Amino acid sequence: MRKIIYFIFVLLFLSSLCFAQEAKQPKVVEVRAGKSFTISLESNATTGYAWQFAKPLDPNMLELKNEKYVTGNSKLVGSGGKQVWTLKALKPGKETIFLKYARSWEKDVPPVQEESFVIVIKEQQSH
Repeated sequence: MRKIIYFIFVLLFLSSLCFAQEAKQPKVVEVRAGKSFTISLESNATTGYAWQFAKPLDPNMLELKNEKYVTGNSKLVGSGGKQVWTLKALKPGKETIFLKYARSWEKDVPPVQEESFVIVIKEQQSH
């Protein structure tokens, strides 16, 4: 009986690692150099949590043009919305954006969620 319980525990542990790896896959965004694009993530400003850059953007590759919070369609107090970033791709290459969902005043607390986006910047189209 003990071996069966141990086996089930190990199986659950290994399956949780598989799901954790799956959740960490970055999203890929393709854009031409000189063009702007947006990234949006579900958020709820009423909880104190907000998406933040976990690492600064490379100013040679990407320029942050705008960041805003857009409320959802619900009129209910405490309902969520989206955080939207507009960025401009500056030159061809690849850059990864790392974001974390955390409270700004909680310095030694791990984020409740993390997302990453691989930005593939292609050559400008010739006219």
